[in-house]
Amino acid sequence: MTQDNTHGAQSPGRARSRREFVLGALGIGLAATAGSSLLAACSGGKGSGGSGAAPVADAAAVKGGPKTTPLKGVIYPDGYIGPMASEKGKLVVGEEKVTLKIVVPKDKETADWNNNQFSKWYEERTGVHAEFQSVGIEDQWPETMAKVNAMITAGEIPDVFMNIQFSNSQLMLYGQQGLFLPLEKYIADYGVEIKRVYKDYPDTEKVITAPDGHIYSMPYVNDCYHCKAGGQRMWVYKPWLDKLGLKMPETLDEFRDMLIAFKTRDPNGNGKNDEAPLMADSETFLTNYFMGSFMYIPFTGTNARDPWLVVGDDGKVQFVANRDEWRAGLRYIAGLYKEGLIAKESFTQNGDQLRRVGDKKGDRILGAVRAFYWGSFLTIDDDSPDAPWRDYVCVPTLKGPSGTQISTWDYYAPWANGRFVVTNACKNPAVAVMWADGQYELETQMRSYSGVKDKTWRWAKQGEMGISGKQALWTTIGTWSELPDGTWWGQNGTNYRSNDYRLGEVVDPKNPTFEQPLYTNSRDNYFPHKQAQELQLPPVYLNEDQAATAAEIATNLNSHINASTAQFIIGSLNVEDDTVWTKYVDTIEQIGLESYLQTYQEALDAYNK
Repeated sequence: MTQDNTHGAQSPGRARSRREFVLGALGIGLAATAGSSLLAACSGGKGSGGSGAAPVADAAAVKGGPKTTPLKGVIYPDGYIGPMASEKGKLVVGEEKVTLKIVVPKDKETADWNNNQFSKWYEERTGVHAEFQSVGIEDQWPETMAKVNAMITAGEIPDVFMNIQFSNSQLMLYGQQGLFLPLEKYIADYGVEIKRVYKDYPDTEKVITAPDGHIYSMPYVNDCYHCKAGGQRMWVYKPWLDKLGLKMPETLDEFRDMLIAFKTRDPNGNGKNDEAPLMADSETFLTNYFMGSFMYIPFTGTNARDPWLVVGDDGKVQFVANRDEWRAGLRYIAGLYKEGLIAKESFTQNGDQLRRVGDKKGDRILGAVRAFYWGSFLTIDDDSPDAPWRDYVCVPTLKGPSGTQISTWDYYAPWANGRFVVTNACKNPAVAVMWADGQYELETQMRSYSGVKDKTWRWAKQGEMGISGKQALWTTIGTWSELPDGTWWGQNGTNYRSNDYRLGEVVDPKNPTFEQPLYTNSRDNYFPHKQAQELQLPPVYLNEDQAATAAEIATNLNSHINASTAQFIIGSLNVEDDTVWTKYVDTIEQIGLESYLQTYQEALDAYNK
C-alpha cells in the first residue's frame, strides 16, 4: 500500500463536477448519460443485450464445459485446498478454432502476447485462438485505462477485456448499460474449475456479485498470505539488536528506546553518527504500522480500497482519521520525528532512492524500515546465504498505552474483480467463459505463472517440503523472477492461486528464497493480532451516483488527511494544539463526511442483503 505524502499547506481541493469524478477519480470513462451512443457504437454481437438478458445459445461451445479428468502423478499436501491438475478436452465443437479478440495491458514478462509460449500452448489445449491487442503503458493503470476508455468511446469493442482492472463501480455501470455481459448463467452451464473455486473459497460468489444480482467479471483469486499483512510490516536489522544487547521491542516505549540506542550507540561501529534509526519512503504510510497500537485502521494509500473506513460492532460504517486514538498515534510518531529518530528523507525520497540507501556499499546504516518486504528497501540476493536482507526481521505489532495491539489484516486480499469481462460484441460468450475458467486448472496455472513444464518448473517429488512445512506441490527451476520474457504470463490471466498452492512451493534448505521467511515473519508477528473480519469494510459496489459522490469526497478527504498527517508528524502543524486539531476535524466534516458515510452504509447494506 502506498501513499503520496505532501508537506505544504493544502486546501481540501477545488470544487469539481460530478462528471469529472466519474471520468477521472473512478476512471469510469463514460457517464450513464452517454449510454445510448455507447451502446449504439458497440452493440450487435451475438451475445448482446441489456443487463439481465438471457444468454444466447453458443453453438460453438462444448455443452456443459470441456471433458475433465484428473491428472495422475501429482502429489498434493495433506488437506490441500486449491486448483487441481486435470486433463482437458477442447472447448469448441468440431475442428475449427474459435477466435476471441482480447484487449490486455502491456506487460514486460508476457512480451508479445500473440507469440507468447504459454499463449500458444493454451491455444492447443483449448482449441481457441486468442487475438490479443495490448494497450497502455506497462504498470501504469491510469494510462492503460485512458486507452481503454478511448476504445470504448470510439466503439472499438473487443470480445473480452482481460487484466484491465475495472472497478466494481465500472462493472456495474457498464453491466447495466449492456456493454458487459452477465456471466452467472454461463458459469452455471459451462463453468468447471470456477465451481471448485466457489467450494474452496465460499465468499467468492458473494464478492463478485453486483447488487443487481449479476456477475460481470470472472474472479481473480490470489490468496497471498503475506499480502494480507503487507501494509503492516516493520523491519529491524537484528544484528544491531544483538550487538547492543536489546530484545525485540514489544511496546511503543521499547520501540522508542531501541531507536534511541540505534541513534546514540554507534551500532555499525564506524565511529560516525550516520545511522538512520527509522526510515521509509514518501510512498509508505507510517500510520499503517503505528496506529495498531491505538485502534484498528484499514490500510491506507493510493492503492487502498475505501480508505479510512471500518465497520463498527453495530454494523455501521465508521471513519477513523478524526478519532482521539488517531491523534494519539500521530502524537507518538511526531515525538519520534522530533527526537531525530525518523529520517527526514522518509518524507521526500521515493522507493528507488530508499533501495539505494539499503544497497549502499560499506557500513550498514538502516536500523528499522517501514516497508512491504525486503525488496522494497534493498536488493534481494537469494543465491547468497550472507545477503543483508536475511538479517532484517519483522517487529511485531506493538502494545499501546492501554494494551491495544491490532494488526491490520486484509481478509479480502485474495479477490480481485474486473479482470475478465465479456462484452456484448462477443459472438461466443460461453467459449470465452470456458477459456477463462480453464485457467483456474492447476497445470494451466503453473504454465501461466511459471513457464515451461520441466524446464522452468516441475511437480514436487515425494518428501520435498513446502513453505508451509507440509509435502510440497511444485517448484521453480531457477529463479521465478528471472524467467525468460515471452514464456509465461506472469500474474496475468484469470488466476486461482490458493493459500495452499502458494505455500506448496518447495523450500530448498541449501538455497532458501525469501518466500518462506516472508511467510513466517507475517504468520508469527501479525496474524496473532489481526482484527476481526467483521470490522473490515468488504469490497462493496457503488452505483453511478454513489460512485460520483464517494469519489469527490474521498479525493478531498485524502488530500486533506494525507497532507495534514505529514504536517503533524514533521511538526509544521502542532498535534498538541487543540485549536489546530479542531480545525483539522472540522475540515473533515465540511468536506462531506456525513454523505461519505451514508454512501458507504447504503452500499454495505446492499452487499449484506
